[in-house]
Amino acid sequence: MMELDWDPEVESPATIAVIGGGPVGIEAAIYGRFLGYYVSIFEERRVAHRMLDWHDRPLAVPVSQCTTSLGHATVTAQNPEYKRRSPDEFYTGRSYAEEYLLPLAKCDLLFDDIHFLSPVSDVSRLQTWKEDDVEMQERCNDEFRIVVDGRHRGTWISRADVVFDCRGMSQQSSGMGPGGGKAIGETGLRDKFLKHTPLDRKFEAKSIVGKKTCLVGQSIRAIQFAIEFVNQFADKPDTQLIWIIRSTRKHDTLEFTRALKEITERQSHNVVILETLGVDSLSQQADGPFVLRLLRDDDSTMEVTADGVAALTEGRANKLSTELNEELFIDVETPSFFTQEPGFYVLRGGSIEAGAGVGLVDAFENIRQLFSVIAGREDLDLYKIMEQQATKDRSNR
Repeated sequence: MMELDWDPEVESPATIAVIGGGPVGIEAAIYGRFLGYYVSIFEERRVAHRMLDWHDRPLAVPVSQCTTSLGHATVTAQNPEYKRRSPDEFYTGRSYAEEYLLPLAKCDLLFDDIHFLSPVSDVSRLQTWKEDDVEMQERCNDEFRIVVDGRHRGTWISRADVVFDCRGMSQQSSGMGPGGGKAIGETGLRDKFLKHTPLDRKFEAKSIVGKKTCLVGQSIRAIQFAIEFVNQFADKPDTQLIWIIRSTRKHDTLEFTRALKEITERQSHNVVILETLGVDSLSQQADGPFVLRLLRDDDSTMEVTADGVAALTEGRANKLSTELNEELFIDVETPSFFTQEPGFYVLRGGSIEAGAGVGLVDAFENIRQLFSVIAGREDLDLYKIMEQQATKDRSNR
């Protein structure tokens, strides 16, 4: 049995702030609105931007692992002509966005309360400091104060009774240097780095065709860049790629093995892989080539020059400045979405774009569990209710 020092139940209509307008954030917001809560979504860019950027690549998981009966019911209510895809089909990034996520965001329940281009920079309590020695229930009763840095509206304040952090795990990249630290000069040049891979909708071929590009990192995104580069430019010897990877990392992952296979099978002589401890320093004279000094081992370096740099290093969770979610509960009886701050919950989704593709099933289950806790109804399951209704509707046709 889960034991807390505070009462997590919040009666509707209370206000829930959802930070992040991706699949998990949208789903949590829909679930909350169906239960009568006021919900505001704060999205740094635009809803479904990652899926739109994924473009015409198929997702790594089928429809059943990235949609819910509640979502389908919501879209159908807005558009009776909506055709629900087979659970075993695979969306592309664009079709997932256009057929499912964007219609959800535009539904009557949510649209007026989604704030685009509005990243949240800080969350605190209104009256209680993090360091205050007060009872947890007193903290729980204090409103959250949310600082929003809107691109058009400027900085403004919102308040909420409950906060869901749904921003995902890879909002902030680690550095290019050894151990994930910053390379000298990296911060000042980051705005000049290439941001898209060859199959992204915003990719411009002129950014790498006939040039030498330096790819730094071994993340899923970096591996994707390498594979797509090989498939698109293997027959262009004047278009070169220098791929800088970590010499201290194991290279037997399925994704990396696949990339090496692609490079080998295509005999891609325009791709060079360099194993290093990381980029020690980075510079650029005017608009000339980049100069990267690589740390080969403890006491030796080498320099490479490149016309462009794609820094696609590992991602890590981007904490808010107050770090209310800094320490998670370790009690095995307590669900993972709880944090030490009462009323502040973290909902993370799995990968649906590339790699193993674990899907969002666990995230959806966490949403169900969280609302059963907040609403004080252990048996509450909107997914089950909506699926039963959909089955009934199909049998009546």
